[in-house]
Amino acid sequence: MVKTHFFAILALSTIAYAENGTGPDWTGFYMLARGRDLAGLNVINPDLNKTAIAHLQPWAKLKMEATNGIADDTGAVCLPAGILRAPGTPFSGNFLWLPLRDVVIMAFWEINTSRVRRIYLNRQHPQNLLPTWNGDSIGHWEGDTLVVDTVGFNDKSWLSAEMTPHTEETHLTERMRQIEHNNNTYIELAGKVEDRHALTSAYTYTRYYKKQNHEMDEHVCADDMTLWKQWRNDNLKKEYDRAREVK
Repeated sequence: MVKTHFFAILALSTIAYAENGTGPDWTGFYMLARGRDLAGLNVINPDLNKTAIAHLQPWAKLKMEATNGIADDTGAVCLPAGILRAPGTPFSGNFLWLPLRDVVIMAFWEINTSRVRRIYLNRQHPQNLLPTWNGDSIGHWEGDTLVVDTVGFNDKSWLSAEMTPHTEETHLTERMRQIEHNNNTYIELAGKVEDRHALTSAYTYTRYYKKQNHEMDEHVCADDMTLWKQWRNDNLKKEYDRAREVK
């Protein structure tokens, strides 16, 4: 089952947004750049799986090795996958960017409970945050760059698709800017992930998202049950085969 996620930014008032100096207008539909679209761009740590694993504490590596990649993958059964693993995959890397006066909305293609992300521009992190899938994101503008700080994650998601765990201490910092490259518009995202309990040290990455000239369509997770069951069975077979080999 191939899944591709998109995010969008909705502008309640593009003109008012620009005139008030709260930041540039990046309204549009963006898809994760891959292949030839990345030529000439500075992609740091393209293999997020390898990067995250290399930074895991010993206990986190043991937990990863004991995790069932199918049964325990929330994103595979239409539960939230969170935002931490999204930059490393084509799945959650596509979005609609919607800037409002006090918040930026990132609306993802696949419709389920974690596919809307809010970046608040007019406040600090609340005290005594209740841990959530996407955490609490606040941002501010430094020139043409949106700097985003996210804390308050729960520990139910993964850092990458390879079942890499994290704790509620995870801290995500992102710097986002719009660039022009080869006559196309991109959003460049530079991220830094810290977790004093799960990681030996922080790791960084960059990802690029290319602006599209068409609208984002609608996709509902597992809407086609026949396709979903076939994908599920194929992946379960891989798990069973691996279990037999280990045994």
